[in-house]
Amino acid sequence: MTSPQFRNKAIDSPIRPWVSSPYSLVTWWDMERFSAAQFYEFGTRISAGRRQFEAMDKEEEESVAKWRKSTGCKLLKEVKKQCELIDLKVSAMCIGEFFQKLRGTVSAKQLLQVLSDTENTIRREMSVVNFYHMSSKEFDFYQKTELFGAKVNAKFPSIHYDTVEAGNCFAMGRSTACVFHLMRIMEVGTQKFGRRLGVKFPADKNWQNILDESNKAIKALPKGPKAVALSQAAAHLYTVKLAWRNQVMHPHDRYSLDEARDLIGHVKSFMKALAAI
Repeated sequence: MTSPQFRNKAIDSPIRPWVSSPYSLVTWWDMERFSAAQFYEFGTRISAGRRQFEAMDKEEEESVAKWRKSTGCKLLKEVKKQCELIDLKVSAMCIGEFFQKLRGTVSAKQLLQVLSDTENTIRREMSVVNFYHMSSKEFDFYQKTELFGAKVNAKFPSIHYDTVEAGNCFAMGRSTACVFHLMRIMEVGTQKFGRRLGVKFPADKNWQNILDESNKAIKALPKGPKAVALSQAAAHLYTVKLAWRNQVMHPHDRYSLDEARDLIGHVKSFMKALAAI
């Protein structure tokens, strides 16, 4: 699936969707439309050439000469153009080389062989272009500029990049990379939280130290809405610590997608609570 900002803006043109919209998703529907259009062009033109060659009479040399002067060069030029438009460089090169041969004597058998070779080369070239499928559930996390909400974005502009990348990595199945970006977000969040409490957390960012220092500072505050809000943020921080698995705030282990999903939720809750203070 894809949202409007990632849709191919030139899907009805021969431009490849991944070229007109680089580094973004295009829908299965758009890819099918593009592929079907190109295969139709190749099939129509190459089939037309086959019929012409197969219908050539016994005076082969004269027939080939007539074909070359009438529709032959035009046909091959159009196929070559289609190959160039979708970056089939080897196929276009093969046709270009054949143009050189057309200057001399060429038989119908040679022409048919060129078409067959061109079809095979096109198939081989297209077989090495790969695409990644993303489900609609995964897409819910892809390129989301407000994964943690507009208020978190407004309060903590420095985490925008890592927020988007955390979602992107999760959507692409890169769970440990997702946790890496969440760690960078938590580094910002915990330091902001510490400054709000008047506490400087240790350089090694040990989770238990962070929690101990936070709770100590909160207990020293007078009772009231501020203390309650900070306590709620500290509670979310504790759930992040439990999900993190490591004593030190760095993702040394490998994380599964389920664990990364849980961490996204916990980090989101902490950052939203922090933004509300």
